[in-house]
Amino acid sequence: MTSRGGARTGARSPSRPGRPRLADPREDAARILVAALSGRRRSTDLLDRALRAYPPDRESDARLLHELVMGVLRRRLALAAVVGGLVRGGLGRVSPLVREVLLVLAYQALFLERVPAHARVSSAVEAARRCQGEGAARLVNAVGRALEARLRDGGDPVAGMDPRLRWSLPEPAWNRMRAAMGRDPTEEEAARLAEPAPSVFRVHRARGGRGEVLARLREAGVVATPTRFATEGVAITGRGVLRPGSCAPDGGPWTPGWMLPQDEASMLAVQVLDPRPGERIVDLCAGVGVKTTDILGRAPGGTVVAVDRDARRLARARRLCREAGVEEPAFLAADARHLPADLAGRADAVLVDAPCTGIGTLRRRPEVRYLRREEDFARAAEVQRDLLAAALGLLRPGGRAVYAVCSFAPEEGPEVVAAVLAARDDLRLEPIALPSPLRRPDGTAMTWPWRDGMDGFYLAVLRRV
Repeated sequence: MTSRGGARTGARSPSRPGRPRLADPREDAARILVAALSGRRRSTDLLDRALRAYPPDRESDARLLHELVMGVLRRRLALAAVVGGLVRGGLGRVSPLVREVLLVLAYQALFLERVPAHARVSSAVEAARRCQGEGAARLVNAVGRALEARLRDGGDPVAGMDPRLRWSLPEPAWNRMRAAMGRDPTEEEAARLAEPAPSVFRVHRARGGRGEVLARLREAGVVATPTRFATEGVAITGRGVLRPGSCAPDGGPWTPGWMLPQDEASMLAVQVLDPRPGERIVDLCAGVGVKTTDILGRAPGGTVVAVDRDARRLARARRLCREAGVEEPAFLAADARHLPADLAGRADAVLVDAPCTGIGTLRRRPEVRYLRREEDFARAAEVQRDLLAAALGLLRPGGRAVYAVCSFAPEEGPEVVAAVLAARDDLRLEPIALPSPLRRPDGTAMTWPWRDGMDGFYLAVLRRV
């Protein structure tokens, strides 16, 4: 069957009988993009899985796949505006998979000039043929030739666009940036959200600390530097440390045995919680245990409870604790808003890394900007207020809670904390132990990806008095 845009729809064309398909960066990128934009799986998870099909001798293809996926997501609106004008009826009349093949082709033409024109068109045509047959191949060939002709005529088709289109910032994301800063973003600030996110890891304290791991990485030929604000973080240039065959000094993989991928802003949540040995600590939205392992590494001998409503995530958290070399906490699969009564009023510290829109992860997970709607922010804030109220009910007098969200939206950060403080008279905001410019006048903290080179996070410390 042929779509109205001229591309075949239906099942993927089979490879030659008895011969496995050789991984192709352009085809794989198109398939990952379709899956990521469905909202069911993260682009980073999809990429990690796809890269396993690229052995070390195909490192250049692995890098190209990563660049194509992230590049198309970061510049998607601009690419769609350029390509849409070359497709009769627009991109909306083309099947999703062929649409992504076209955007991958356009990204190479506009932003990866090292790929020759004939190579990028022919490779896109072959990818379309494998995906959906000859009709798709003919369409991609026609659009690719038209795009190359337009580029030969001179001029930058992206240059004159509105900044929101040129830097691919849909209204919900643009509006939250404006609300966070109290003004419209500048061209430079918008452009920074199209830059790749840094490759950052948190070192396990059980491995001797950051200095020891940095020295080991450098001995292995890895370019690594300490993070600016997070005391346990290292930033790595290049992806070699993640590739199969790149081993840590003990012969195992660097991750998760020696360190974990974690954004610097995310590390700050446990850093400002400042868990101490012997304390009773609750990680209220533990997920797969990334922050739980940090708490356990900082507070050996503490009584830690990791709570999450998803038992499958807690099973992964259990494995992660073993791999990180920390003692397992108590695990509780439950809705954090409805916890057993015997937990109330006993905790010295509670971490509330609340579920949120994730709008702060625009650089690391660029698909988020296309998945969020205006109503999502108010819906998330309602849940966040309930979670923070539940966390405060766990505190003993004098205990502290850290509220954290990977969002710079005022609805999910300052407004949530203000609403909870207004409803109680036994709480105070405690000045957060972070330097300027991260610290806000009220003692809370906010990181901005366009300013600080990390995810957008809001952090607040509340003390029960």
